[in-house]
Amino acid sequence: MPAQNQAPQTPAAVQDLNPAEQRYGLPRNPTIGSPVDTDLSKPLSLERAIRIGLARQNSIAIAQSQVDAANAQVTQARSLYYPQVTPTLQYQSSVNPGTVFNQNTGTTSNGSFRGETRSEVIAARQLLYDSGKREANVGQARRNAFGSEYGLANSRQTVVFTITQAYYNLLRDKELVTQQQDNAERAKVTRDVIQAQADVGSAAKSDVLQAEADLKNAQVQIFIAQANYGVDQAALKNAMGLVTAQPISLPDETVPTPNLTADPINLEAYVRQAYNNRLDTKQQQEAIYAQGYNVRIARINAGVSVNAELTEGYALDPDAGEERTFLFSVSYPLFDGGNTRAAVRESKAVLEQVKRNLDQLEQNVRFDVEQSYVNREQARQRIAAAQLAVAAAQQNYEVALEKQKNALVNIPEVTLAENNLVIAKVSLVQAIYDFYVSDAQLKRATGVNDPVFLPRVPGARPPVLQPR
Repeated sequence: MPAQNQAPQTPAAVQDLNPAEQRYGLPRNPTIGSPVDTDLSKPLSLERAIRIGLARQNSIAIAQSQVDAANAQVTQARSLYYPQVTPTLQYQSSVNPGTVFNQNTGTTSNGSFRGETRSEVIAARQLLYDSGKREANVGQARRNAFGSEYGLANSRQTVVFTITQAYYNLLRDKELVTQQQDNAERAKVTRDVIQAQADVGSAAKSDVLQAEADLKNAQVQIFIAQANYGVDQAALKNAMGLVTAQPISLPDETVPTPNLTADPINLEAYVRQAYNNRLDTKQQQEAIYAQGYNVRIARINAGVSVNAELTEGYALDPDAGEERTFLFSVSYPLFDGGNTRAAVRESKAVLEQVKRNLDQLEQNVRFDVEQSYVNREQARQRIAAAQLAVAAAQQNYEVALEKQKNALVNIPEVTLAENNLVIAKVSLVQAIYDFYVSDAQLKRATGVNDPVFLPRVPGARPPVLQPR
C-alpha cells in the first residue's frame, strides 16, 4: 500500500484564504507523493488539478476526521479487554454541630466539631465477562471504522470526478470562445464583402444592415461564451478547494479527438466491474455488519445478563493493605414495560433498512454505469457525424461566400451557410467534450478513477480495471 501522509500546510496569501481557513488553517488531507504546486499562473494540467483537489478539498478532510473518530471508538471499545488502573487520592474536611461535655464542671454546651478523612488507593478493575457485549461493541466499532475508511476513499473518487468534469467544461468553453471569435471574423468578412458590393451598387442598403446585425450578434455570442468561461473558472477552483481570484492558466494544446471505434467491452462487464469496485456499496455493507452487532447487543440486553468483574487494589493511607473485590451478577429484565424487547425489534428494523439501502444503492450503481456508458458511446457517434457536418458546412460556406462576391447568391443564403458552419463546429466541440466527461463519469461509476489510494481495511485491493 502506498504511503499516505497528511497534506502539509503550504503557505498561502491571506487574501486567498476564507475566514474559516484563516482561523482554523487549511484542511489536512491524506495525500500520496510530494506536495502539489497550487500556483494557477502555471499551465494547469488535469493531473495537477486533481492533485490540488485531493489535497485541498474539505469533503476529504471531513471524511478523514470521521475515520479518526471511528478509529478512536475502536480503541475505546477494546479498552475493556484491559485492566482499568485508577489511582485515587481523596481528602475530606468537614465541620459539624454537636454537644461538648466539660468533665471539670460537669456541664454541656453546644459547639462545632471539625473532622478530616484521607485515603490513598491504587486499584485495577478488570471486566471478566459481560455476556458478550464487550465483543459485540468491538465488532461494531471495527465495522464502523472500516466503513469510514471506504467513505474516505469514496470521497476522493467523487472529488476526482468533479474536478475532471469541471476541467473539461473549462476546456470546452475555452474552445467555444475561439469558435465564436472565428464566427465573428467570418461575419466581418461577409459584412465587408456586402459593403463593397453596396458601394458599387450591387447590393441593397438593407443587405448591409442585415450583415451588420449578423456581425453584432456574433460579437454578443463572444461575450456569452466568455462569461461561461469565467463561470467555469470559478467552478474548477471551487472543485479544487481553492479560494483565490487568480485566473487559471490552461495549456495551449487541445484534447485529441477520441477513438471513434465502438468500445469492445459490453455494458454488463462494466456493471460487474462496478459491483466489485464501488466503495460506497462496500461502505454500506459495513453498515450492515455494524448493525448486525447492534442487534446482538439488543438481544443480550433483553435476555439473561451475566457479569463478572474483579477489582484489585492497594490502600496506602490511612491503613495500608491489599483490597480485592470480585463482583458476579445475573440479571433478567422480567418486566420493563416492553422496553428491551422493543429495542430488539427496533434494531432488527434498522438492519432491514440498511440492507434495503444497499439494494437501492446497487440499483443506482447500475443506472450510473448504464447512463454514462450510453452517453459516451452516443458522443462517439456524434463526433463522427459532426466531423462530416463541419466539412460539408465549411465547403458550403466557402461556396456561398464566393458566389456572394460575384453577386450570384443572395444574403440569406450566405447567412444560413455561415450559421450552419457555426452550429456544426460548436456541435463537434460539444460532442468531443461530452465524450471525455462521460468517460470520466463511467470511470467514477465503476470505481476506478483513483486507483492509487487504498482504504486501510484488511484485504483491500486496488480496483479491477477492464482491459482497453
